[in-house]
Amino acid sequence: MTPEIWTTLLILNKFLVYLGIAAAIGGFSMMLLFTHLDALPTRYYVVRQWQTSISQYGVLFITVGLIANIFDFFVQVGNMSETGLKGMTEPIMLNMLWVSSVGTLTLVRAIAFVLAAAMMIYILRLTNPLNSKTELVLFGLFALIVILLLSASFTLSGHTNTLGFGSIALITLHVVVAFAWLGSLLPLINACTSFNRNELYVLMDRFGRFASWGVTILLIVGSGMLVQLLPNIDALFYSPYGQLFMLKISGVLMLLVFAFAHKFFLVPHIVQKENGHIKLRHSIFAEACVGLLVLITTSVVTTAVGPPM
Repeated sequence: MTPEIWTTLLILNKFLVYLGIAAAIGGFSMMLLFTHLDALPTRYYVVRQWQTSISQYGVLFITVGLIANIFDFFVQVGNMSETGLKGMTEPIMLNMLWVSSVGTLTLVRAIAFVLAAAMMIYILRLTNPLNSKTELVLFGLFALIVILLLSASFTLSGHTNTLGFGSIALITLHVVVAFAWLGSLLPLINACTSFNRNELYVLMDRFGRFASWGVTILLIVGSGMLVQLLPNIDALFYSPYGQLFMLKISGVLMLLVFAFAHKFFLVPHIVQKENGHIKLRHSIFAEACVGLLVLITTSVVTTAVGPPM
């Protein structure tokens, strides 16, 4: 197999892993953001249906992410062994990568994915999950463990593992915010069709307030990463890494435009106009498409190219 094929497989695996991470972090975040406590008793069944849909797609994407995570380890073994497909199970290379940061990364993400899928399945089996403050606290603590495992995994390999502790902490926060945002889009699209206008307004208004802080974090940490990873401003425009990073930044800026439009125009129209929820759903769908492009670009940036020296 040629190096190009191995690189393509690595990019595809990373993209699928990112989808799983977004589904886990975003799904948990959404189920904590709007619960039975925020709805009228006569509307509990709607919240339950929403939680069910989040858990169903969550299990699907988390399972895909888990499989891609494991397969990615063997692809990296095959890529390093340079002996074709049979090199993916070469004992010496397997052991070498397993005891390295690559093996640790694979194990940490596998544990987090299994825990996340188990919680989603548990929620599917319950009749009325998360309908008390005690259940919410326990669920929140469990979700926090999974989120910390997934976000910490980004510090184990790649371009960021050479940075200092302070930068690593900021990057971890950056990962949590970014994937919570992207992973929330599918549940929000679903909410536009299942919630009534008052419920949807409460959810979107609450999401918008958290997103305001998230935007600030993304901009600050993203700028800091750019400064530390690129040696000079010319590298941003004339190196493959810098150009791809610019493409990623363009996508993020488009997401920020969507966030601005939602907060100040579309969300107020939910209760003011009859078709406000329909326009919001279409806008969130377009935002999700841009989010997928950002994930694809990130997968390429963190796999196929590296920061210039």
